[in-house]
Amino acid sequence: MLVGAGGYFANLAVFAALYALGTPYIAAAILSYLVSNALMYLGNRYFTFRLGHDGFWAAYLRYMLVGVVVTGLNAVILAALVEGTGIDSRLGLAISLLLITPVAFVLFKRWTFRLGRV
Repeated sequence: MLVGAGGYFANLAVFAALYALGTPYIAAAILSYLVSNALMYLGNRYFTFRLGHDGFWAAYLRYMLVGVVVTGLNAVILAALVEGTGIDSRLGLAISLLLITPVAFVLFKRWTFRLGRV
């Protein structure tokens, strides 16, 4: 949970900084997720699952592929929230990340790190 929470807040912080600099909200969401994705990979690999260095790059490639799928889902949900309800994109991002977290966790754990049942 610590790694996930850290990734969540890193994502929100990077998004807020990019958005404040004038980056369109979808682009900011994609970039901020990719940053938090890399940080969460390191945290999950070394802290959560304690996997060491063996297979680092192969697992990271799988993690990035899942991250791209999750990023796409997040962008769709975020756009639907912002355009459909008119809420602020920062709040929309916070909500969209919470909505995709369960699916992302299962995909990351099962496919990236090839661990058993959740």
